[in-house]
Amino acid sequence: MLKMADISKNFDAVKALSHASLSVKSGEIMALLGSNGSGKSTMVKILSGLVNPSGGTIEIEGKPVQIRSGADARRLGVAMAYQDLSLIPAMSVVDNITLGMEPAGRFGRIDKKAAREKAEKYLRLLRVDIDPAALVQDLMPSTQSMVEIAKAMATEPKLLILDEATASLHSDEVDVLFEVLKDLKQQGMSVIIVTHRMSEIFRICDRCTILKGGETVAGGEIKDMNLDDIVFHMTGKRPDHSVTEETGQSHSYKEEDLLLDVKGICIPGKLDRVDFQTYRGEIVGIGGLDGQGQAEFIRAVLADVKYTEGQIRFKGREVHYRSTADAVADDMGFISGDRARESIFPIRSVAENLFAAKATKGGLFAPLSSKTIQEFAAKAMEDYGIVAGSISHPASSLSGGNQQKLVVGRWIALSPDLLLLDDPTKGVDIHSRHEIHEILRRCIKDGMSIIYVSSDNEELLEISDRIYVFYEGKISAQLAGCDRTEEKLVAAMMGLTGSAEKGAVE
Repeated sequence: MLKMADISKNFDAVKALSHASLSVKSGEIMALLGSNGSGKSTMVKILSGLVNPSGGTIEIEGKPVQIRSGADARRLGVAMAYQDLSLIPAMSVVDNITLGMEPAGRFGRIDKKAAREKAEKYLRLLRVDIDPAALVQDLMPSTQSMVEIAKAMATEPKLLILDEATASLHSDEVDVLFEVLKDLKQQGMSVIIVTHRMSEIFRICDRCTILKGGETVAGGEIKDMNLDDIVFHMTGKRPDHSVTEETGQSHSYKEEDLLLDVKGICIPGKLDRVDFQTYRGEIVGIGGLDGQGQAEFIRAVLADVKYTEGQIRFKGREVHYRSTADAVADDMGFISGDRARESIFPIRSVAENLFAAKATKGGLFAPLSSKTIQEFAAKAMEDYGIVAGSISHPASSLSGGNQQKLVVGRWIALSPDLLLLDDPTKGVDIHSRHEIHEILRRCIKDGMSIIYVSSDNEELLEISDRIYVFYEGKISAQLAGCDRTEEKLVAAMMGLTGSAEKGAVE
């Protein structure tokens, strides 16, 4: 159905793709894999018309084609759902789904009834229970992602590309999407999935193509490969399974090691009398379906969100921070998974981004030399394995994984007593994720405590000593030791606590 051969793309002196190739058969679901910076996003952007290649050929259904714009892609039957969303927040769901292909009524006007029926058809297909007239900006992030997928499906493409489209989805939404994809596959549609969730590949994909350094380095039938093979082709290294052996064990904590003690925190409509404890030298995970209060909780601890009732004790004393700056000054740090909005200063240099947190520790009018910034940044890059052309290059020039390591390095260099992370590896490749996990494990050995929110159940079980599960603004379960199983985690996420009830620290 699709054949891409010798595809190259240069961005000034940076070679994003070098003679890469890719092929997809009709009625096939293929995974396009690679670490951040491998060229896979550039590859699919070429297919969708967002990026024009420097060289190479593209064939669709045996005919040479040129895709110079989104209109060309749509005409050729190619549609793409983006991780960063192509939706217009201030427009309704129905207007977003039918944008550019609005059904025409009398006198050239839009047939609003037909448009609503079209939107409802694809929302119903994906089991998204929302009012099509609702504004996109009022929806939860995972629902927005489902609308993005519905928008792509509404073009009735021959080839559907999902570029990290599942990154913001939770397990029940992914299950629905995969059921739909299997049906579309039977109808002859081809699908390319770009994802860092390795478990999804083995569930849904027939084949994979792996990119590394802008080149196609491997590919084949998924049934003939395992995770170690895929990681090896992506990184050139075999996974070291020993690094996770110490996680998830039962721990005994002393009262004097209690670092954070939250009692009865309430935020109307978000949190309902939440109790939460963190001890020195542990990683506490927070799980739950999207929108259950996890984000509000850690932002309340950080003083970014106001709470109406309850008490927060940090380092043995009750705290009432007036702002996040007060929390940071009291040795808290925060890392967001939303790099573009909350973490990275894209046009500032790598060095300036790394030094940003440390700059908050200085006096208001304290002198700051470029030598100080550069020396600090150079050491941080070496310590945390950040790959960049130069510390003077803008942060936007880094791959997603290296951008996130930059943010991690920025805060860890300050050695905070408590580090809060809100889904920090969302959209980060598996190799970079393992590197970030290893950095965090080194930190807890030095006495730091970590609270780690993740939408990835596998990641939570891998990295956490204990897991608090949020459901409808409450703690539905606390899992530790032998209770840390996927079955109990999923049950608690759905509010079915069963045997996985709130427990004491082991």
